Amino acid sequence: MTKNLIELAEHSIHHIHELILRVLTDADGNGAASIEPLMQAFAEDFSMVGISAIPLSRPDVEQLFRSAVGAKKGLDIEISDVHTVWQQDGMLAVSYVETHRLNGAEHSRVSLAILSAQPAGVKWLYLHETPLNRES
Repeated sequence: MTKNLIELAEHSIHHIHELILRVLTDADGNGAASIEPLMQAFAEDFSMVGISAIPLSRPDVEQLFRSAVGAKKGLDIEISDVHTVWQQDGMLAVSYVETHRLNGAEHSRVSLAILSAQPAGVKWLYLHETPLNRES
C-alpha cells in the first residue's frame, strides 16, 4: 500500500502542475475552468511559502490563480527529481524540482510538498518553494 500511496502522491505533483500550466497559459481556452479542479486538490487549511518568501493561504492562492489566467502565454513547466523524503500513515513529504521556461528565460525552484494520500485521492496540505536561481 505504501508504494501505491507514493505513486498517487507523485502523480498528483505532475497533475497539479498540468492544471497550473493550463491556468497560466490558457492555451486551450480552459484556463479559468481549470481553477476549480486545481483548488479541489488543496486542503481547506492549505498554505504555502512561494519563491517570494511570502506566506500564502488557500484563498490567497486561489486569488493568485484567478488573476493570472492566461498571463504567461508560451510558458513551459517541467517537473523533475520527484522523490518522497518522508512517509508515515498516508502523510508524505515529497520533494521535486520545478523549472519554468518562458521567452528564453529559465527559472528553477526546489519544492517540498506535504501531502495526505489516501486510496480515494491526494490532498495538498503545505508547499514550500525555494528558488535555485535568481528570478527577475
